[in-house]
Amino acid sequence: MGKNKLLLPLLGKTVIENTVSNFLHAKVDGVTVVLGNQREQVRQVLAPYAVDFVDNPYYMQGMSTTVQEGIKSLTADQDIDGVMILPGDMPFVKPGTIDGILKAYRERGSPIVIPVFQEKKGHPVLFDRSLFSELLHISGDAGAREVVKRDHSRVYFVEGNDPGIYIDIDSPEEYHFWKNQPLQEK
Repeated sequence: MGKNKLLLPLLGKTVIENTVSNFLHAKVDGVTVVLGNQREQVRQVLAPYAVDFVDNPYYMQGMSTTVQEGIKSLTADQDIDGVMILPGDMPFVKPGTIDGILKAYRERGSPIVIPVFQEKKGHPVLFDRSLFSELLHISGDAGAREVVKRDHSRVYFVEGNDPGIYIDIDSPEEYHFWKNQPLQEK
């Protein structure tokens, strides 16, 4: 896109602030942001928020390194049951959707929980701690998809009413379309 899309203005904040705010309004125990491109600028924008930061010096090698660096930072904490993974350029996921994923995880016990809207899968994807070692061995830009594809029997799909689960900001056209769209209610 020519610019760091996470730092672009969107609905009175930046893209990454919207993404982080949605998690902070949900019932999660903590938020960790893995920093790559322009990490210091992103860190500065997110300084007012109650989040932890992890640097990913390997971000140019693909999404898998971002997942790996995040997982590495969490493995020592035995109180962590699982992790939700959401790319920073997905600012429209509703806090209620995040809460619904957590509820499904707690009630169903499936090691992977994926949100669905109108038969389309999206993010964030929740992975149980038992899958951390698999997540540490992914590669390339597919991210954690290869862990999901490995065994479909361990995946639970939670139906919701949130198109934000599959809306990301990947191109200037997408950004210009979405930058003034009040898609979600807090």
